[in-house]
Parts: sequence; structure tokens; C-alpha cells
Amino acid sequence: MRQAPPADAFPAWPASWYLFGESRELSRGPVSKRILGRQLAAFRTASGCLAVMDGQCSHLGADLGLGDVAGETIRCPFHHWRYGSDGVCVSIPGQSQIPPFARQRTYPVEERLGYVFFFNGREPLFPLPFFLNEDPSEYAAAKVFRYVADCTWYMNSAHAFDRQHFAAVHDRELLAPPVIDCPAPYARRNSYPAKVVGDTVFDNILKMGVGRTVKTTLTIWGGTFAVITADFERVRSGFLMAMEPLEDGRTLCHGIVCARAGFLAPLQLRLRRLFTYNYLKEEARRLRSTRYNPGSLGQNDQDLIDFFQWVASLPQEGDHENRGCSPDPAVLERRAPAGAIGR
Repeated sequence: MRQAPPADAFPAWPASWYLFGESRELSRGPVSKRILGRQLAAFRTASGCLAVMDGQCSHLGADLGLGDVAGETIRCPFHHWRYGSDGVCVSIPGQSQIPPFARQRTYPVEERLGYVFFFNGREPLFPLPFFLNEDPSEYAAAKVFRYVADCTWYMNSAHAFDRQHFAAVHDRELLAPPVIDCPAPYARRNSYPAKVVGDTVFDNILKMGVGRTVKTTLTIWGGTFAVITADFERVRSGFLMAMEPLEDGRTLCHGIVCARAGFLAPLQLRLRRLFTYNYLKEEARRLRSTRYNPGSLGQNDQDLIDFFQWVASLPQEGDHENRGCSPDPAVLERRAPAGAIGR
């Protein structure tokens, strides 16, 4: 049996996609937020170019989110240093020479379904995830819901591969063993059919309205971004989950329910958001204080152990410079599309 990795094998801020916020937040100027242990600022230039960069000015650390947009630049509120969307300072009042340090680190950014996402790294290691083989432009999204999971990001992501908790927490009876594979580089997927056996108000409505059985597919990208679909007998539902590691060791979960655009989309989104949020909120309530303990994982936890090994081995930016080692051969193998992973 493979052993689970030690806790220090997991990066604090994985190289993955994260949610910055809603696009409309930028309509009145720059916005700054503390995300991944640092201050980040986002803004849209006069021509519509979107940028996310380190939010503390390289001069004296002022918050760029409190500045303003000047043409194609963001202007610091303290001394009016101006930075382009590439992070390079282009103007300092009363100074003709721009010092080399006058630049901000920028992050790859993508706008989708009314939300702004950024990648924690110089270049994206994988595209912003969505439902496999689906076009995001054909979908609409509900207002984001949020809750805090009282555990680390890798413990929260591991729930997707914890077959025992499906019955204990979610009142789902597995009808066949889960099928675990890697549909793309940096992605690990679990698919399983189940029967809804719970007796809560929401479960009873599900059984009467959409069916008693469901095929659930959960795909974890980069460790912190999940794409989930639930195929019931009479309807298909899906949502995205952007997990944000917090500095206190917990995880802020941002959920975005999606539905195909159309006349019924607003109603579908409201109903699906209600069910999805309550389903996950109850899980978070019941799983408070869960902690990673590799020494306590046994034979029944093999799917979990395999996930922890996989996510701890994902390449991170600067691995070869900062860790002084070559990539694990198993990591290179996972970069290519693969079939079933040995369990």
C-alpha cells in the first residue's frame, strides 16, 4: 500500500486558477483584495484590457486598489506612479528615469460568465477549467455562493475521492465502485453512480423531482479548482468550485452554479444554487476540525492516499529553482492524458 505524503509536501498556495471576483466590481475602478497571503489589485484599462497584479506599489507599498485608472495604466494613490497592464511602471511624476525595481508582478487573467479568474504563476499550467467538451459561451452562471471549510485546501479537495464519506455525510449509496482517472494534465477525476437515500427535505424533493439515482463526476484541477456534474434521471446539474487557501489553514470555497443559457436559465440557476449551496454548507458544518494525519490513513483510504500523492506531486512554479530537484517521473507521466490510474 502506498503511503500518504507528509503535510509539508503540499504547497501553501498551489499553482492553479482562483476567483478574484465579479467583473462588475471593476466598473468603477481598481479593486484590491487579500488573496493567497498577499494583496492583489485588479483593474480594467480604458480599452478594456483586464489585469491582475500585486497590489502594493513597488515604491512605498501603497494599495493600488485605492488608485485609479489612467488610460491604459493604473495610478498609485500615493505618488501617482503609473503601471501598465504588464506591471511595468511607465511614468513617475517629475522623474524621467524609471528605476528597474518599478514593476509589479502580474498574473494570467481570464474573464468568464461574469467573473474574473487569475492563475497563481507566471504562465498558466493548464487552461481555466470548465465542463469537459462544453463551450462556456453557451452557459449562464448564478451569483457566487461562499462558505469556509475548516480544513486545508488539500483536505477539502480530497473529499472528491473519499468514497466512505459519500454515505456517511451525503446519504448517497454507491451503486458501483468509483472510476478514477486523469482526463487531462493537472486533472484528476472521480465518477460514480449512486442512489439518493437521505431523508432530508432537499433529498426528498430531489427523489420526487429529478430521480432517485445520480451519476456524479468530480474533477479536481491543480488541487484547488473543481468541476462537478450531477446527472440525475431527469436533469443534469453542474457547478464550479474555486477553493482559496486561507492564511489560518482553512479554505474559502467559492461556488458558481451554471446552466445552459436560455429562457429557463434564471429559474434553473436559482433552484440549483439553493440545492447546491445547502448540500455543501451542510457538509462543511459536519466536517469542522478535520485535520490531515497521514499516519492514520489505512487500507480503506487508498483512493484518498492516491489523491494526496498525486496533488502533492503536481509541479509548482519554480520547482527546479526552489526545491533543488528534478520533477518526479510519475509527475511527467501524469502530464499526458491518461486512462485509469492504478489503485
